[in-house]
Amino acid sequence: MHNQVPPFVTVSRMTNLTDTTRASGLWRPAAETPDAIPSTWDGAEVGNDVRLEVWLGPRSATGAQYFRCYLLSELGRTVEPVVFGLAGAGRFPAQHWVELIAYRDQLLLEDGQAVEVPAGVERRLFAQFGAAVPAGGHLMAEYESDSRSVTAQALAAHVPPLATPLGALLYSAGCGDAFRDWYTPEGGREGGRKLQGFRAIDDAQRQRRGLEMLVELRAFMARSADLDWGLQAQTRPIADAAIEALSTRFE
Repeated sequence: MHNQVPPFVTVSRMTNLTDTTRASGLWRPAAETPDAIPSTWDGAEVGNDVRLEVWLGPRSATGAQYFRCYLLSELGRTVEPVVFGLAGAGRFPAQHWVELIAYRDQLLLEDGQAVEVPAGVERRLFAQFGAAVPAGGHLMAEYESDSRSVTAQALAAHVPPLATPLGALLYSAGCGDAFRDWYTPEGGREGGRKLQGFRAIDDAQRQRRGLEMLVELRAFMARSADLDWGLQAQTRPIADAAIEALSTRFE
């Protein structure tokens, strides 16, 4: 229920920043282009009286659509986007994808107040993005930002993606049937480190991948005592929950 998800957690008051989105001719409200993929998220409720305001930017060289998502609540509108990303579509399933290039979990409101984005709002955000990904497509998210530090440490320590906070988010959004860790982007031109979560093409592929991840997760639990204690505390509960979910679903 939306009323179970708090709006924002107030952090402090900070100097207001200039919102250049409205002033830039490159960006326009999503409502002006309703057939664009990101436009389907415009106005979506992602928390208790928290909604998305989506803006569309230019297209990439391959035709993908840049977008920015802002948060609106009774406290006001965020100055910075909570998400900056890119959405693509094509003839084939694998050509349908959403990439979250940058994510901020602490944002300024227009009155200069700083707020923290609650985990519940983040989950609902990812659910919106995942809903735009059809079978065979993928949702990809960066893990360079400070808010993704646990995921970055875990993947560097060879923790299975589904046992990381970001992997769990992708799975909850329906894009966790398989993963690819882009820890060394190709040629340095693909941006920072990213975790790519796939939506299976069909039930058979979903089950095969699910059983493979179960093997990986159980092997991780058997060796996880070798990890730093703090990392164990962050990842073992996620792995336990994933094992329970996958075993119930596929075994």
